[in-house]
Amino acid sequence: MKQIIVEDVNIWRLTGDLTFATVGTLLDEFNQRVVATPPQVIDLARVTHTDSAGLALLIEWIKQKTALTFQNVPTQLLNLAILSGVEEMLSLPIKPELKKQSCSSREQSFI
Repeated sequence: MKQIIVEDVNIWRLTGDLTFATVGTLLDEFNQRVVATPPQVIDLARVTHTDSAGLALLIEWIKQKTALTFQNVPTQLLNLAILSGVEEMLSLPIKPELKKQSCSSREQSFI
């Protein structure tokens, strides 16, 4: 089953899990497809589960194609990005209340 769906030339949609078990396949698929139809936007609305490997994949994609925007980023992934301090690098749309909540969680984990 394909996890990258190209419904529009500029928009790719990811489906399913974005985890350690799937990122290798997704990276390979991205690298094969990006030559023919490089995306401007990656929509994550259909991502069902993610972990730190998913975050690492997004960072890798940004390194390969800096003019890339992520849409509909799952809260779990936003929290990981905030806790890791990479939300600005990825240009993720962070609601102030989410950033405040995640920062409080990060401070508590160091106490």
